[in-house]
Amino acid sequence: MRYDLLHEEQAEGLVQAVFQDVRARMPFVPAIFKALARKPGALEQAWLQARALYDDPRAVEAASRLAALARPELPYRPSPAVRDAAAPFAAELPSLLLVVTSLGLSLDGVLSLRPPPSSRLPAPAPLPPTPVPELRDEHPLYAAIRGAYGTEHVPSLYKALAADGVLEEAWGGIGPYFATPEGDRLVAAVEAAADREARGFPEYAFFAAEEARSVLAQFRIALPRNLVFAAAATAC
Repeated sequence: MRYDLLHEEQAEGLVQAVFQDVRARMPFVPAIFKALARKPGALEQAWLQARALYDDPRAVEAASRLAALARPELPYRPSPAVRDAAAPFAAELPSLLLVVTSLGLSLDGVLSLRPPPSSRLPAPAPLPPTPVPELRDEHPLYAAIRGAYGTEHVPSLYKALAADGVLEEAWGGIGPYFATPEGDRLVAAVEAAADREARGFPEYAFFAAEEARSVLAQFRIALPRNLVFAAAATAC
């Protein structure tokens, strides 16, 4: 399915308040939250679980382990422009993978549901401009990315690379790796590690929005691949 993402400048009310809370912790609103924003109740549930993880120092350590695991061995060396465009994602994707895996375990009943904490969201207000640009219009390589991922969602990482005019370089150097046995093994290892790490936080299981299952499924496929790609795109 293709998502009708709700972007930061379109947010109002509860969605705007959640997005403000997200932006207090990172420089942009990840696409998973933009995709859930059409269902504000599901978005709020997802963010409460995500926020608990983002604010736990143990989750920072878990995310660091995922980042270290996700580095592929490739001959490609990105240009400075590719490294700059991918850097915000390389910084945020390890934590985001942990979050989305945790949401999936909660929704699947692997983690027992707990009473959610108080929302404590900021009052809705206009969001500052994001420093991470995106090419939202179709790009010639977006179809190839969807095909390689097996999803209908084009991750924001690629939209940012396209906006900076470096998607062709980065995808040409890294994209074919996903069709190799080595790429399959690394993605599977990252997925398994994320599952193990997320199970270490059973106290943060507040997400039970069944209507969000199809959205979450797409991001569970995409995020391990995004992390591998971002690691390769920021290699020195």
